[in-house]
Amino acid sequence: MATTPRPLFVYGTLCAPELLAMLLRESDETAPDVDKIHPMLQPATVKGYERRSLYFGSGYAQQPAVIASKDPNASIQGCLLTLATTSQRRKLDNFEGEGEAYKCVPVQVHIATDQSVAADMYLWNGPMEKISPDPWDFTAFVKNGLQDFFLNVFEGMEFGGEEDQ
Repeated sequence: MATTPRPLFVYGTLCAPELLAMLLRESDETAPDVDKIHPMLQPATVKGYERRSLYFGSGYAQQPAVIASKDPNASIQGCLLTLATTSQRRKLDNFEGEGEAYKCVPVQVHIATDQSVAADMYLWNGPMEKISPDPWDFTAFVKNGLQDFFLNVFEGMEFGGEEDQ
């Protein structure tokens, strides 16, 4: 019997429904369905962390990293993502390189109804010298980088995630 995975707080590229639709489709031959993604996302906030841009090569990467903040008032906006299957969760863990560049940590997520929800979040686990002092901006990413991100990320890539039994 399949179990429902713990919710995820997403704060960067995974907030883009188009990207999630590509990652969570049933197979590489299945067309992405953005309409299925919207009900899975709700605006949310996590306190005690900062979202930063990453350095790669000679410039900034198109993806962010979240690190613990020294500012007690720090918070980041993102989305609470409610997944239906463990297969979907494995696909996202594979995409994020869970355990390598990012690690999952438990967080308390605050949603619009003033409720707090226990969830996981991908925290930066890579070298700290890759972290920029500059914040990462989702709106700028969608406007200026989403299409290039798709081309760079999905070219020749397959996402594992065995179907739930």
